[in-house]
Amino acid sequence: MSKPRFFVDRPVKFAVDITGPDARHIKDVLRIGVGDIIEAVDPEGTISDVEITSLLPDKVSGRVIASYRAREELPEVFLFQALPKAGKMDDIVRQSTEIGVTGIFPVMTERVVVKLESEKAPKKVERWQKIAAEAAKQSHRTLIPSVNSVLTWMGALEKLREFDEIIVFWEEERGTLPYEVLDPAAKNIAVVIGPEGGLSDKEVLDLKGLGAKVVTLGESILRVETAAPVAVALVLYDLRKIKKFPFSQ
Repeated sequence: MSKPRFFVDRPVKFAVDITGPDARHIKDVLRIGVGDIIEAVDPEGTISDVEITSLLPDKVSGRVIASYRAREELPEVFLFQALPKAGKMDDIVRQSTEIGVTGIFPVMTERVVVKLESEKAPKKVERWQKIAAEAAKQSHRTLIPSVNSVLTWMGALEKLREFDEIIVFWEEERGTLPYEVLDPAAKNIAVVIGPEGGLSDKEVLDLKGLGAKVVTLGESILRVETAAPVAVALVLYDLRKIKKFPFSQ
């Protein structure tokens, strides 16, 4: 049985203190006691087996009994996701995190129908970041994907210039598959997914102007909450095959 995994905000050496909601989760939900073992992941990506030594009202402490490094595989894949309706973004963040995305950029595109008021946007992003953190723990990632502030279309285009490769999944494209265009030398890759109504022709032209490769998800038209994690999974799968990375650690 796998050990519960928690992220800590400082390098782990010999001892670990866990506070806040994670401490309450350890004590009140998981019912972990003194002598039990958990995993702690620090900002450097070091994974430590930690034996619990004390349980206080606001803090759980433990001693490190073993440590090792488990590198997240490169290239890093970032999702640029046009904002979908209702609570679909919650599912997209959760599933993309479980699959292995490095970061997520919510984007306001031409056909986005949700009205996100500027004063409410930070709370939405905070919620998505919490979902990413929980999903990273559950799936035993060694990093928590960053969920960034909501971008305008022009802001997204500017950010996309920083990436080695841009892959756009578009329902109008029927022939080109991801593995046919992926650059094995790329160290960071942006995956772009439109909203329920898809990206507009102009937006696709904007992306092509940045050198983006437009690919298909297949013959079926997928729901946006399905398309995003499937796209991330396809890119990561193809990258592992191209670069001959192992599929398990």
